[in-house]
Parts: sequence; C-alpha cells; structure tokens
Amino acid sequence: MSDHPVPPRDLTAPAAGRLTALTARLTADLDRGAWTPGTLERLLTTRLLVATAGDGQFTRERVRETLEEGSMALLHAGGGRLARLLGEVWDLAAGPGADGEAALTAVTPLLERVAGTAGPAA
Repeated sequence: MSDHPVPPRDLTAPAAGRLTALTARLTADLDRGAWTPGTLERLLTTRLLVATAGDGQFTRERVRETLEEGSMALLHAGGGRLARLLGEVWDLAAGPGADGEAALTAVTPLLERVAGTAGPAA
C-alpha cells in the first residue's frame, strides 16, 4: 500500500507530460518499496504486455480491455496506481504525437517491472 496517495490528475497539463510524470513517480515508488504491486496488478500488466508484444502499440482497445478485466478491484489495488497509469496510457493511445510516443515508450520498462518480467532498476 501507499504512504501517500497518487495526486489528482491535472487536466490542464498535456497528456504526455502527465504520463511521463506519473511513470517517474511510480518508478520511484517501486524503487523505494512504497509500492509493491499485488497479484492483480501483475497479472493485468502481463496481459497488456502480451497484447502489445507483436507491435509494441498501446491501443485504446488493449488498455480498455485490461482496465475492464481489472474491474473495480483495480481501482483500489495498490492505491489505484496501476489504474491511474493505464488511464493516462489510454488518453495517449488514440493519437499520441511525438511527445506521446516517447511517454508511451518510457512506460514499458515500468510495466515490465510490475509484471515481474524485468529486474529492478539499475
């Protein structure tokens, strides 16, 4: 669980900036042990990574299916961190632009760590 909540979304900030900031915050939480992803978070993250394995694209359909699979439980698991992150990914998935592509690429290592398919950050 968290020792601090995930801050509210700043909808005035660009979607790519929100995803980049949230990715950095959750990576830091994971690094310092403030967030230990549970079974549901690991399973859903693995599911999303498998869905993107062929082309590396986070499409809205893939993210939506992952969020739906998690249902209401995902909103509470780990303080809602993964649900929030996937919401930001979903925002960018329709047409990310150059900044968005960079933010989506940067989120993959965090998702791999959550899924347990990558080791801790160096």
